[in-house]
Amino acid sequence: MIAAVEPAPPRLLSPAARWLAPSLSDIVFGALLLWLVLFTINSNGTLGLLVDSGTGYHIRTGDFILEHRAVPYADPFSFSKPGQRWQAWEWLTELLFALLYGAAGMKPLVILAATIIALANLILLRHMLWQGANALVAIGVLHLVVGACSIHFLARPHIFTLLFLAISLWLIEADLRRPSARIWLLVPISVVWTNFHGGFLALLASLGVVTAGLALEGSWTTTRRYVLLGLACTAGTAVNPYGFLVHEHALKFFSQNWMVDLVQQEGQSPHFNSPESRYFEILLFAGVALAAWLISQKQIAQALLILAWGHEALGSTRHIPIYGFVVAPLLAREATRLWDRWAGAGRRGSTRAILGDLAVAHTSGLRRSSVWAPALVLALALFNFGWSWPTDFPAARYPVAMATRNAELISSSRIFTTDSWADYLTFRFYPRQKIFIDSRNDFFWKEMAQQYLDVLKGQHGWEAVMKQYDFNAVLVPSASAISTLLRMRPDWQVVDDDGRSILFRRTH
Repeated sequence: MIAAVEPAPPRLLSPAARWLAPSLSDIVFGALLLWLVLFTINSNGTLGLLVDSGTGYHIRTGDFILEHRAVPYADPFSFSKPGQRWQAWEWLTELLFALLYGAAGMKPLVILAATIIALANLILLRHMLWQGANALVAIGVLHLVVGACSIHFLARPHIFTLLFLAISLWLIEADLRRPSARIWLLVPISVVWTNFHGGFLALLASLGVVTAGLALEGSWTTTRRYVLLGLACTAGTAVNPYGFLVHEHALKFFSQNWMVDLVQQEGQSPHFNSPESRYFEILLFAGVALAAWLISQKQIAQALLILAWGHEALGSTRHIPIYGFVVAPLLAREATRLWDRWAGAGRRGSTRAILGDLAVAHTSGLRRSSVWAPALVLALALFNFGWSWPTDFPAARYPVAMATRNAELISSSRIFTTDSWADYLTFRFYPRQKIFIDSRNDFFWKEMAQQYLDVLKGQHGWEAVMKQYDFNAVLVPSASAISTLLRMRPDWQVVDDDGRSILFRRTH
């Protein structure tokens, strides 16, 4: 009898070759990165990372910090509330934005935002694999998360919350599985996170929910440890230029329902008639079913975390990314277990078996990184590739040409304009430009927000507001109610009208 010959084991790559050989992980990262960049470049302003001109005032806040070598404690942008207390609670992101914009314009901002978003999602993907998900399930769940969160993919400070959240949730899950001193890395992470974006509250809230869940599980030793961890992270979040005033401000901001009713679209409940909401709906139903399963398995802490953020996501679209990052790893784990049963039931050579083999075979490729992902980021930064990189905010959404043609009048006037266009004017004409109200609704608060809407919609009392603030110019959408009213007023003259935006000045 001839002995069977064992197949030779696969040859392992050397450490150098592992870093030089491209991996499936690089493809996922590169695809996300290029999708975000090319969408921004080619969408004509309807989509992309620069559709929110709030990025503009963040850049100018960074300019203020660079110029004064200090963070602002009073508002530098408005004529309606000059010198009143204001906190740049995302000052570190704003400083970074200003440095990048000052160095090379919009291009590095686009690359930075795309890189941070792609990196956060790559970490989430690795977390799913660590939980036991196979490649096909993990990529499928990631697709749902990206689809649900895509409306928040903007060059704004909150992109750093996505990154820090992805890291923090993995640390928490790893510690729940096997306690380790690494969980205390959350303390320095909380310090850095607080200075980049106010989403640090998501970490404190998540730790509180996990702690409550551990207590319900009867894990008293771990509960006490997480109480101490939560207190340490809370103390860490006070390490910022404003101390605990940041917490007071953030809690007050998130408790104000009038912002949702008046102006804050991102604070409203999801509208289940948009493409993004379909992805969220799938994640939501899957998450509820998963939470019920986890409770039956006595994994109450994870179940409560899913239910808590699912509830918050139903109340405000700004919480959808947090929910997606919370539910995805556990969902991918349980979905893979179902997948394995399905694929394992197939005969050898069947479609089921082939898909099962593919899922297993490509999982290792998602776990490995190489030099090609950072090389892509570097290449984008160094070369233009013949692409028309943005130099301004999209003209399809903002009065770019109007501001160029009438720069002197606009920048020297007490001008009424929309809150998002005010952000743009601050970006274009700071420090000369002063605005009435912009997207910082947490600074202007309810009374001024209502006055703003009264004027924009031509509602009762609009003339009194115009007189109160002594406006001598108005820049609004051509189809707005106030533009119709001002056309009929002899004391207001049309200076420029391009069909989308119209500029008035007061004649007497």
